[in-house]
Amino acid sequence: MDGCQEARNAITIEEVPCPRCGESVEVFIKDGFLAADAKCDSCGHVMSAGTAG
Repeated sequence: MDGCQEARNAITIEEVPCPRCGESVEVFIKDGFLAADAKCDSCGHVMSAGTAG
């Protein structure tokens, strides 16, 4: 069971499209949600932590 808990707490890095301009944004995902705020370098849009990834 220890391995399951560790996997659940793991944070992954993914690239997702910006909802405003479509450019790729690198985000940190934990349990299917953003673990930290992510800002698009192209348009400045901020995706808030806790948003579904």
